[in-house]
Amino acid sequence: MKNNKKKRQNIQQKGKRQSIQKGQKSDFKRSQNQSSKAIKFYDNEDSILLVGEGDLSFTKALIQPPHSCPPERITATVYDSKELLLSKYPDTASDNLIYLNEYTVTSTNKAEDTTDDEIDDNENQQQNEKVPVKVLFNVDGTNLTKTKYIRKHKVDKCIFNFPHTGSGITDQDRNVLKNQGMSSRASLNTLTKKELILAFFKSVAQVLKPSGLVMVTVFEGLPYSLWQLKDLAKSAGFSVERSGKFDWTQFPQYRHRKTSGTGDTNRKAQERDARTFVFTRTTKASNQTTQENLKRKHDSSDSDSESD
Repeated sequence: MKNNKKKRQNIQQKGKRQSIQKGQKSDFKRSQNQSSKAIKFYDNEDSILLVGEGDLSFTKALIQPPHSCPPERITATVYDSKELLLSKYPDTASDNLIYLNEYTVTSTNKAEDTTDDEIDDNENQQQNEKVPVKVLFNVDGTNLTKTKYIRKHKVDKCIFNFPHTGSGITDQDRNVLKNQGMSSRASLNTLTKKELILAFFKSVAQVLKPSGLVMVTVFEGLPYSLWQLKDLAKSAGFSVERSGKFDWTQFPQYRHRKTSGTGDTNRKAQERDARTFVFTRTTKASNQTTQENLKRKHDSSDSDSESD
């Protein structure tokens, strides 16, 4: 009798273990699927701020298929002046800038008395409307509110692809420090990578809408995995909502360039795995930012020095 009872208990415990293991495997598989799924950079009606654009090829890719983001919803920012940008990337920047400035949208105007079954070429005319992308130069991603236009136009999403100080440091330990330090400096060239990333998160909190998202893309592997991106974001009041692979095939026009402008990266970017992290503000940080914005709005005036 006791042996039968013990057998039943063993069978029940074994069943529970198998159920738990099955659940864990299911959760792990679900996590893997979510992790490998590419992140969508644009949703309908999103207003987007692009920070640290290189030769503006990502901006160009974003308004083309398969994304087709409306150009009027994008503000692309460049750290350099227009002159320096053109000199850094003479083979691509000029053409990309012209494309963004001259971008046109084709629409069809249908006469009011024309039905869907009655298509008349004389009454249905295509119109080309010039809708340029807003491109701002001399914009510091660690001090976004310094730019008047950005301060006055809150966004739904802020995208920062492959943040880097452009210092050219090859030593891994010094590279990590260069992209992660904590103090505030005058020039991006003197910022460590921690400084750059942390200052960016603190700055972007001031230009996001209450439910706004931040998207940061970095290469996988060393030294990028040592940057402690999620910890830095957390210290600035952000948490990871999700992450996914950066799908290069979705951005065929995008050309990843060196920040210093001395040429392409040593290894083709399309051959490297990259990951996009989507951050959202914590409730506490969101409330604090709202209060700071109200105070800043009360204290600020249009007579302040601006960069447009």
